[in-house]
Amino acid sequence: MLKKVALLLFSAVLIVSCSRGIAVAEDGKALPEMAGGVYGLAKPEALEDAFSYVFGYMLASSAGVYGEGFDYAYMARGVLDYSSGSSFYSDSEMSGITSEYQRASMAEAQQQFSAVSVQNLSDAEEFLTINGQRNGVVTTLSGLQYEVLKEGGGVQPTEDSTVTLHYRLTLLDGTLADSSYERGEPTVLKLSTVIPGFREGVLLMKEGGRCRFWIHPDLGYGMNPPTGIEPNSLLIFDAYLIDVES
Repeated sequence: MLKKVALLLFSAVLIVSCSRGIAVAEDGKALPEMAGGVYGLAKPEALEDAFSYVFGYMLASSAGVYGEGFDYAYMARGVLDYSSGSSFYSDSEMSGITSEYQRASMAEAQQQFSAVSVQNLSDAEEFLTINGQRNGVVTTLSGLQYEVLKEGGGVQPTEDSTVTLHYRLTLLDGTLADSSYERGEPTVLKLSTVIPGFREGVLLMKEGGRCRFWIHPDLGYGMNPPTGIEPNSLLIFDAYLIDVES
């Protein structure tokens, strides 16, 4: 497994080493295979060489997913040592280092996730406290806040209804997170499958109505948001109920 990882990183590190200039061995001398400097290489003509370059470039461009703690000089040294069959560490030591780095990275990511979720929850509750005092904003027993933008005159949905609607979802900082308008067609949803706050809001509407919902994280995605939304984010929905099917 470790050798597979080394092969995967080979091209990424090689490209990075290019940006650092000539590689240097432990005794301070340039390693023979790099003595001419990789920047002396011409644009590859052979398919194999071109593929080697592109493969390395793409891997190097994705190296950031592993964190910002990389020392690219040591990455380059690792590639050169792999090609020469020498290493600072044994295979078992490298496995241990890899596992330790992964644990440390996961712990740091969890700390950041927790800090963001705490801050977002605080921001959401502070906003809702102020927003709930505005004229026209109604707060339900669950904590959902809504404002009627246009009264509907058609059928009112039930919890088992399937509805057709347009909606726009924005976050507290104004970021547009999702929009049926952007997709160019309304969305069909079974109300029993959507987040509690959105379901409760739509149940208050009638066909033809427009409402804005401010959804507390506990009634939204909470700590398990979809991609692009931070944990414990306040959700702001503008909904236009078009049709109700019971």
